[in-house]
Amino acid sequence: MKDLRLRNLEKYRTGGTQDRMELSLPRPTSPSGKVYHYSPKEDAAPRLFLVGEAPEERTISDVNRSRMRREPGPGQTVCPYSGHMADDEEFTHADDIAAVKKHALWLVANDVSDWLGGYAKDFNRKFGKGGLISMKLEHKPRRRVKPLAIREDLLRSLDCGVCGRSYGVYALALFCPDCGAPNVAMHFRREVEIVGEQIALADDLDEQGRSEIAYRVMGNAHEDVLTAFEATLKTVHAYLVRTHLPERVEKLIGKKAIGNAFQNVDRGRSVFAKIGIDPFDGLNDLEIENLRLNIQKRHVLGHNLGVADEHYASFSEDHEPGETVTLIGEDVKRFADYCLRVVERLEEYLLSNVTLSEP
Repeated sequence: MKDLRLRNLEKYRTGGTQDRMELSLPRPTSPSGKVYHYSPKEDAAPRLFLVGEAPEERTISDVNRSRMRREPGPGQTVCPYSGHMADDEEFTHADDIAAVKKHALWLVANDVSDWLGGYAKDFNRKFGKGGLISMKLEHKPRRRVKPLAIREDLLRSLDCGVCGRSYGVYALALFCPDCGAPNVAMHFRREVEIVGEQIALADDLDEQGRSEIAYRVMGNAHEDVLTAFEATLKTVHAYLVRTHLPERVEKLIGKKAIGNAFQNVDRGRSVFAKIGIDPFDGLNDLEIENLRLNIQKRHVLGHNLGVADEHYASFSEDHEPGETVTLIGEDVKRFADYCLRVVERLEEYLLSNVTLSEP
């Protein structure tokens, strides 16, 4: 009888003995080659993110190196939603553990089937012919289908601007999962790019004589700017409070404390002032007034079908109540650029060497 050898399984052996092998089986990947990760922080919603292969060569400037939380590479992972850093194993997705076990069992089943086939051949050579009694051992191998684990790419896929690692997250995240550098401005730039594509689409529709649908697409682009801006400010503010003022979480980021404050420049400014920050200090008075006007325009677009009311008319010199507000692509781009400058200023407070306290 031949000794049982798990030859298929042994291909993944990285150490140990033949009886107690240490194995390294590949985790399932998404179509773009990324692996699922799941943050161990329960409050880091939505927790799921994907990480791709590291670039073969990385050259990181001294300026960018000062933004990193860790040297990129294996060992630790950074939660892109919460900034929590821990050993790589703590970010393993439970579904991947189950998938790897199924893969290992499939390999073992094939190895056992191969062994039984070999054993049957040996038996038949010894006892299959001649003699008073003839016996034949028959083995019918049944190859099981390799277990399939489906992994999907998330909608937002980026390459870190510092270490070059590719990763996938839901619409908004704060940090690179590899080097830990703040990447929220990079996320917002992607929003600005998408808005630019919407503006181009609206212009094409307008040239085709489809002015009504063109206006609607342009309005959606304008609304998307403020939606992304509000979500970014809210997320960064919550992170800064939880990180620097954990004892004040309930008072500073509770539902009553925030509400829709980030849909208004002055109220948003006052919320950040409570933790000693003014993210709007990089804009001059005219630029801030432009932000105020566009935020009010968004409310008209979203809640009044683009028709100016008395409140909006008090902000705008160009519209009377009852008139349809004008939407020009360059104005929407300018609005997005001003918002981006605020986000870039705010990103500086996500660096690990920054300390905040109440004023």
